[in-house]
Amino acid sequence: MNLADPQRTTRRDAIKLGLLAGAGLAVGRGAPLFGEVATLTQEFMTRPIPGTGERLPIVGVGTNQWGARSEEEIAPLREIVRLMKESGARFIDTARIYGRGRAEEVIGQILRELDARDDVFIATKVPTADNREEAVASLEACMTALRVERVSAMRVHFLDGVEILLPILREWKEAGRIRYLGVTTMSAEQYPELERLIREENLDMIEIDYSVLDRAAAERILPLAADHGVAVVVARPFAGRRGGVFSLVGDRPLPDFAGEIGATSWAQLCLKYGLSHPAVTVVIPGTDDPEHMVDNMGAGRGDLPDADLRRRIEQIFDELGG
Repeated sequence: MNLADPQRTTRRDAIKLGLLAGAGLAVGRGAPLFGEVATLTQEFMTRPIPGTGERLPIVGVGTNQWGARSEEEIAPLREIVRLMKESGARFIDTARIYGRGRAEEVIGQILRELDARDDVFIATKVPTADNREEAVASLEACMTALRVERVSAMRVHFLDGVEILLPILREWKEAGRIRYLGVTTMSAEQYPELERLIREENLDMIEIDYSVLDRAAAERILPLAADHGVAVVVARPFAGRRGGVFSLVGDRPLPDFAGEIGATSWAQLCLKYGLSHPAVTVVIPGTDDPEHMVDNMGAGRGDLPDADLRRRIEQIFDELGG
């Protein structure tokens, strides 16, 4: 990502003024890059997976950018996992295609190096398959890349091939190779099919996009998931149909009410907005930057917006043209 990008600069400046002010740096393989997580004094919020009651910390990480190959590229990703382990965050979202096909392998390497496999909740996604044999091969490839025999969650990516993949995922769940199964989509055009699957297929988990700039899922998908006891993972919590939140807020100061819920950055305010919907289980902002990860994890502590603050946050972005 370009360091001159105003979105990145805005976040970095906010972090330096807030959460990471005064944090030390270190170098070398496995060495902490940004010191301790400053918000550990507050308990990290968790929410239950409806079907089992297993509780998950409400902020995780997306790994679409984790296509690292060199040690220099892997080092900040290792630091993100270390920071998550230290703070109690657990949810790592990935997919067979992420990081140009490298993300699962990178995650597997890092978890082995940090001896952190038992500390995380790995949720990956299997791509489209034309037949059963191809589907099983893709699933096995996920496991091989991650260096595991089982994962916490496996989802059908973009709803592609659900008729082939969901029966196999049920078999794998019965065999103990996955604990939760589900589907994902980032397209509102697929919401009618997603609604059908939620009603008919006994899903454990879905992944969708939802943010203050893209609230379409709140109309039908989120209430339906809640009614059917389906966990909801929120991707793209900073994005919207007309661009991301950071391009809109620029260098504007946070509203005064942000302090009422412990938000010290626009990122935290937007994550807390998404998390304040009771149907949302966990948000997974994607990042390959440890500073951003620390900032994001700050949204997992403090309070969440009530209905009035949700409306005020929406009004801010509506007025900014979101």
